Amino acid sequence: MGTVVLLMSMSGLPLVLFLLRRLGRWGGVAVEAGCGALSVRDVTMVATGAPARLCPVTRLLFFVEIGRSGTATLLGAREWVWRPLVSGPAREVRGHGAPDRCVARRYCRLAPAPPATGAAHVAAAVTFVVHTEREASCLRPGHGRLTRS
Repeated sequence: MGTVVLLMSMSGLPLVLFLLRRLGRWGGVAVEAGCGALSVRDVTMVATGAPARLCPVTRLLFFVEIGRSGTATLLGAREWVWRPLVSGPAREVRGHGAPDRCVARRYCRLAPAPPATGAAHVAAAVTFVVHTEREASCLRPGHGRLTRS
């Protein structure tokens, strides 16, 4: 079962990159949901006292993951949720050979595409890399926990 969890964790980074490159803002919203879920889970683990039971390396990775997931959640909320909603007035959809998808109104809110390597992208990618490293450390024989001698 641990191997399955590690493989799912390892698929996080390629999935993040795919979502951000292919689905634009909606992919960013999906990544934002994933980073938010990791952030909430990390805060819950701190509230239950889980870091005190981890070995020093796993504990360090855990606190790095908390910082990264929180940063990715805040930056992603600004980049993929807040900024497109307040990016300016609606513009007319014409030209460039693109079909008019707002046929009824001929106007639609066009949000600017997020930058290809924005801070939110980097923070999300690093979050999932650190998460995978921490998951791998938890699969060692002691499961990343302190051993009592």
